[in-house]
Amino acid sequence: MPAKITDTRPTPESLHAVEEETAAGARRIVATYSKDFFDGVTLMCMLGVEPQGVRYTKIASEHEEAQPKKAAKRTRKAPAKKAVAKKTTKKTTKKTTKKTIAKKTTKKS
Repeated sequence: MPAKITDTRPTPESLHAVEEETAAGARRIVATYSKDFFDGVTLMCMLGVEPQGVRYTKIASEHEEAQPKKAAKRTRKAPAKKAVAKKTTKKTTKKTTKKTIAKKTTKKS
């Protein structure tokens, strides 16, 4: 009698356990390399391995409120400098052809 399909395939519970182990490992790596809490949460949410119950929008709004706002200073811009046009010169080569040699010899005589 052939083996049943359910006998050869892994159970959904074992697949779920492997996914949780992988997500936990990814969270540890992200936490190791992130600069701060907000950076870590951002990376975890981007990878899709954020802990259950974490909402990025809530954390991002709290982080934005905690950041000090920069005072907007108006500075007067200096007048733009005019671009200086560079003169380009033709590069001449020292190649001599038969025509130029012929012309030089006829002019001399």
